[in-house]
Amino acid sequence: MHAFKVFGARVIAVSVVAIGAIFNGGNAFALDATKPPGDNLSNLSRAYVLQDFNAQGQPEEIAIGENLQNAYFYTNCYRSSGCHQGVPEGALVFNTPSGLNATPNSHYPRVELRAKREFTAGDVFDNTQSGELYVVQNPSTKSIIFAQIHGDKAGGSELLKLRWEGGSIIAGTKTRYGQKEQRTVLLKGLELNDKLNYKIEVKGSEGGMVLLVSAAANGRQASREFDIPPSGWQGINLYFKAGNYNQTAEQDGGAAIVAYTSLDVGYQ
Repeated sequence: MHAFKVFGARVIAVSVVAIGAIFNGGNAFALDATKPPGDNLSNLSRAYVLQDFNAQGQPEEIAIGENLQNAYFYTNCYRSSGCHQGVPEGALVFNTPSGLNATPNSHYPRVELRAKREFTAGDVFDNTQSGELYVVQNPSTKSIIFAQIHGDKAGGSELLKLRWEGGSIIAGTKTRYGQKEQRTVLLKGLELNDKLNYKIEVKGSEGGMVLLVSAAANGRQASREFDIPPSGWQGINLYFKAGNYNQTAEQDGGAAIVAYTSLDVGYQ
């Protein structure tokens, strides 16, 4: 049983064999460029809703139908005008232009999947989200959030943000709701179109939560474990997110483009 006595982050030494066990459990997309995202990944509509933009450029949250596809959320190479070289055809593309309207309590635009199922700090659980992705294009800030554990309470309820910062993979964590984010570098030196795998595991009990974050790219891997005190997030409902939260507010900041080739979420 894990002891919740020291709050903070620890480096976890993980062997190559263990890394394989971490990242081989995801459900890969069929990678069929002739199919829309909801048809390529059968559990997408069951597990998530989509946060993107309507025809007027306003943020919306919608169900993912089998045929859902638009300028922000589409299958790579489904159309010749949306075919990004260097990533697999059939990948799920999240295209977030800079400067579009933000959701409430945010300054930045997002095209993200929001998990339908929530879990509550203080309960007993063992939940995971893992993915394989490529950062295809940087916005001007070179800053993108591609996965999260978010809360349903306004004002700083992001337990975890996995960030791409100009080729570095950074875990932004908060051991307590509303506090300033603490950033931990996992990997450095990545290039656009490098394949990146990650896994988030969060275990809950009456004594608090343990958060384990792992990332691997180009034969390198890193894992960090964070202990969350029982009072830090007590009673707050949490949920996973995945996609492309562009950290660029300026309209001339270009588009952030992220392509997922695998995404899996599980609850215990």
